[in-house]
Parts: sequence; C-alpha cells; structure tokens
Amino acid sequence: MSRHTAVGTIIIALAVAAAGQYGTAPNNYYPDKYNGSTFTGVVAQTANDQVTLTYTKGNKTDTFTGRFETTCSVPSTKGGGMMPSDIPSGTVMTVFFNTDTKKMGGQKLKENVILAIALDTWQGKKIAEDKKKIYLCTSNPHVRFRAFD
Repeated sequence: MSRHTAVGTIIIALAVAAAGQYGTAPNNYYPDKYNGSTFTGVVAQTANDQVTLTYTKGNKTDTFTGRFETTCSVPSTKGGGMMPSDIPSGTVMTVFFNTDTKKMGGQKLKENVILAIALDTWQGKKIAEDKKKIYLCTSNPHVRFRAFD
C-alpha cells in the first residue's frame, strides 16, 4: 500500500471517528515510536510550541494540551514548518500524540508530545475529505512507518 493510499484511508477513518474527542488511530502506517493516541477538538489557544484543544458535548468539555515535537510539515507561505502559533483559533483538528512522563524536582510530570496533525477546518472552512492530509511533526529525519495490528 502506498503512503498516499494509507494517508487517505486514515483520513476517512478520522472523519468517522471525529465525533469523539480521545481516540485511537485506525490501523495504518505511523512512525515507529507512535502509540496510537489521538484527540480531536477545536483550537482554543496556542503559545510557543503548545496548542490547547477543547471538545464539548452537551455540558461536558474535555481539554487537551500538547506540544509539537518539532515544526509540522504543513506547507507555509513564510517558509519552514508550521508551529502552533500559525494555527488560527477555532480550527478543528486531530492530533496524533504520545504522553511522555518526566521526573522534575522529585515529581513526575506528564507531557503530551504531538507527532502529527490532521486539519478538519482551516480559516473557518471545512476541508473536503479528499483533500485532508496528515502532517508529520516529528524531528526524526528517517521516520520509518509501521502498521498497527
């Protein structure tokens, strides 16, 4: 299966799964170190390398905050990769992330590290299913992909 076919399959599966906030990526090809966690929500806030997404259903709101491992491979008019500060508030997106635990000052701190994103809307406009893509935000220049079983 080609990488483009794999990405297309992922996007279709994401559209079906977009009704839920936390999820698991469908079977397909991902970077080796990715554990399969996703979160779909609306961009509420960005700062430096972090993005905060919210998902509201009824009177329940879930919030997700994570940092990009590195710039994302989203094409940019200013050159270079996309950072959270480049994403407008209100954008609906899915993040593919791992949760890392680090020990600082004798305490364990959890941090969500975003390895890829998929945009569902951009500047208030819905992105057509056949145009959606997953953009990598990983620093590994030799990303090897693997399929979940």
